[in-house]
Amino acid sequence: MNKNNDSEKVIKSIVLDNGLRVTFFDLSKNVAADRWLVKIKCEAVYEIPDEFFDLLDDAGMASAMKKDWGGAIRHCVFRERNFVDEHEMEAARQELFEHLYDNARSYMGRELFTQKLYEKKVEEFRLKYRMQKELEQMAVPDDDDDGPADFSACFRD
Repeated sequence: MNKNNDSEKVIKSIVLDNGLRVTFFDLSKNVAADRWLVKIKCEAVYEIPDEFFDLLDDAGMASAMKKDWGGAIRHCVFRERNFVDEHEMEAARQELFEHLYDNARSYMGRELFTQKLYEKKVEEFRLKYRMQKELEQMAVPDDDDDGPADFSACFRD
């Protein structure tokens, strides 16, 4: 009768005035007999203009960022209710969707949202990039290393 649903079903997709493309997905699935996990995902995608990467002070990081992000950043928000009766599932799904939809239009639709999201993602990437560079430097063997130290002077016969 009912099977677990592991795929994402698109409920609705909109483009906000600030250029953010927002898609809503239904991730609901059957968890036990007539009980469901009702889960809605809101994914906001912002296509980043190339000029934004040119403004960064580190060209290497900008290049790595372009490659990692693919020219866009994603922001996901989830709402869920667990162990919902099968007869109440549609009402719960509609309630969660409406909450996310209203949030996307009012909060994510603001002009400053894309700017703040971009700045936050850049700072997160900057930290990740610096840590990766430090790890790479630590992994490079030191040419002055002669191998293990000779401790024979510590032991007397």
